[in-house]
Amino acid sequence: MIHIEESALKARNILLTMFLVLCALDITLVIIAKDRWAIGRILLTIVVMYFVMQGHKWAKWVLMGICSFMVVILIAMVIALRAKLSTILIVGSLIMAVLSTVIPIYMASNKDLNRYFSYKRQT
Repeated sequence: MIHIEESALKARNILLTMFLVLCALDITLVIIAKDRWAIGRILLTIVVMYFVMQGHKWAKWVLMGICSFMVVILIAMVIALRAKLSTILIVGSLIMAVLSTVIPIYMASNKDLNRYFSYKRQT
């Protein structure tokens, strides 16, 4: 039986924490903005994250793409609509952009997290 290292589990937990914070912030901003269409995007992202945690490489790349796209959209939205957005939406969107930048970098560069994904593919 293959055992997973403590450092790999810690890396997984850090990724999950960042993702949960991102989702909680996203849901909060969707409620504030009353943007019901965003619920589908959030659900799709959660489903993709499930497959990421199962070790699927395609899902990792899809999630990295979603995060990258979100960074561009969020920053463009803040720049284009800053006069129409509340301070809470602007700050929340910028925090989401930062998290959406950090998550793919963490996924691509953390060796412990990559060991976790390798373990999941083997089991």
